[in-house]
Amino acid sequence: MPIEFCTCLKRDFLLAKWTGKVSFDDILAGMDAYVHDQHYRPGRPELIDLSGVTETDLNFKLISSLLREVNNQISGIKVTTKTVVYSPLDTLFGLARMYETLAELAGGIEVLTFDNEEDALTKMGLPYPTFDALRAAEKFEPASRRNDEPSQAR
Repeated sequence: MPIEFCTCLKRDFLLAKWTGKVSFDDILAGMDAYVHDQHYRPGRPELIDLSGVTETDLNFKLISSLLREVNNQISGIKVTTKTVVYSPLDTLFGLARMYETLAELAGGIEVLTFDNEEDALTKMGLPYPTFDALRAAEKFEPASRRNDEPSQAR
């Protein structure tokens, strides 16, 4: 799967790494896996690394749909999720900024986009200069679906 995530329980955040060709359907499947993960908590801050993405089908319409999906993940629960996106590639940075702008207008999720690793990590309150240093220093719990729910393949 082009989207993998793990959770740092000690610092209370999700770390997601996107790689290769990432489609809108991949993102929806990743969201489903996250919401049904044993460590999922609504509102948990998210750090998303887009540095490994080589291709995507995202456009304005799909980004708008994605924002609606994110804000409707769990009905009846109103939280604001801080999402920090690291995107060093110009095209993906532009798409992430578009998502950030739409999120500002819609509410429900706070998106902050950076093209520098250290800036993204600092915004998450993490004292590391790179994602590699973060992964080496912190303990992460791998993604694992809750036992009480079947897989929701899309």
